[in-house]
Amino acid sequence: MSEMRHMDAGEARALDAKDSKEVFGETMARLADAYPLLSVVVSDYGRRLSLDDLKVRHPDAFVQCGIAEQNQIEVAAALANEGGPVFAVSYAPFITARVLDQIRVNLGMMESPVILVGLGAGYAVGELGASHMGLEDIADMRAIPNLTVVSPRDNAELTLALEELAAHPRPAYVRITTGTFLEPTDAGVDFRIGTGTLLAGPEDAEVVLIATGSLCAAAADAQETLATQGISCALAELATIKPLDTAFLDQFLGAHLWVSIEEHTRIGGFGSALAEYLAPLAKRPPLVPVAAPDTYLEADTQAHLRKRAGLTSEAIAETVLQRLGK
Repeated sequence: MSEMRHMDAGEARALDAKDSKEVFGETMARLADAYPLLSVVVSDYGRRLSLDDLKVRHPDAFVQCGIAEQNQIEVAAALANEGGPVFAVSYAPFITARVLDQIRVNLGMMESPVILVGLGAGYAVGELGASHMGLEDIADMRAIPNLTVVSPRDNAELTLALEELAAHPRPAYVRITTGTFLEPTDAGVDFRIGTGTLLAGPEDAEVVLIATGSLCAAAADAQETLATQGISCALAELATIKPLDTAFLDQFLGAHLWVSIEEHTRIGGFGSALAEYLAPLAKRPPLVPVAAPDTYLEADTQAHLRKRAGLTSEAIAETVLQRLGK
């Protein structure tokens, strides 16, 4: 069902210079031109999503539910069942944990093709405190059958993912982490839901960093650091966490070490998905997780929270060096 989509480097860089909320709003307005039945269902938060163009050009596409996220999912499911792509968007912990039962029933059991969009995942809005930190959302959404889970590394991949899901609606969760984005190459960005990408290094590297979300940028810096120290190291990205691209992962099974990198609690998230893939295999590399600690940190900026959680390029490189005994 998924198709490879491409964005040239200039457009990708222009998008990455914008706020992700602005990119989401602009993309929704453009997609509504192509899909007359498209709806964006919000719970009060819509005022901050740059949806003015959508509301002017397609007023019926904007549905405001107020501060009632459970109702938001019910409304979104009803609209999705009538046809047309439906996007339900809010802060990551609100659009996942607060409405988990409604997602379980409507998207998991009934397979209503609602696309959930979680803004500010990880520590992106950490200044607002632990209540707004999206650190359990991957674990929550991975546990729901029939749900696709996507974690784009930047605004370019976000746009391509939204385009794909509008063209082929399905129960899905799109996780948006912000921060410093990985600079697009001159070749541009190729993206397909369900497909992994080798971003740097050789396929037969001894160490494979496997990252998701905007931490791909920090992982890329760590990969360069390790390579300059003579360590054979590759960087792989999995923007789709469920389903995993196991055929892509198979090529790295000969490595001496895997390192999973995510802005999410180390329990139940991306690293856990990789561990579940590796567990039944007779021969497998050891897996070291780089993820948020199993605790709630007090309010702080994303940069400071990442540093305290060990989610910097320096911390990633040091983790590898310690594991290799160097």
